[in-house]
Amino acid sequence: MINVEYTDGAQESLCLIESLWQGSKTHHKNKSKYFADTYANKRFQDRVNELTDDSKTAMRVNLVKDKDTGQYIGYCISTIDKEMIGEIDSLYVEKEYRKRGIGSQLMENALEWLDKNKVKSKIVAVGDGNENVIDFYNHYGFHIRKIILEQVSN
Repeated sequence: MINVEYTDGAQESLCLIESLWQGSKTHHKNKSKYFADTYANKRFQDRVNELTDDSKTAMRVNLVKDKDTGQYIGYCISTIDKEMIGEIDSLYVEKEYRKRGIGSQLMENALEWLDKNKVKSKIVAVGDGNENVIDFYNHYGFHIRKIILEQVSN
């Protein structure tokens, strides 16, 4: 049994997830069929800027730490925008810790926070090549509403 602890923060906690974000970026780059370059070229500061732009009014960073190693092993970033749309912006668990309920707990924590903040609706985006997570999100009531296609540049 793994010994983990969950902690919450806001924008100031983003600095704690940079190495985990790099793992997420690599995961998405390796899975992407058409947009691997987009992931490869993205910098952490670019992502922080997206998450902290003026359209967001609230942010929650839920972190998971392996208490035995002291290392952060996962995170979930949730945001609320000016229209009170809640978004699961990023959810990542290190590969060796997956399939142990950690992602599920992060998801439940995020949804509880969004509900507490009385958002009008909740969304999550799934990148190309990572469609295998759709069943995970379906379990929490997220279903495909529309599919956005983007032209691949040459």
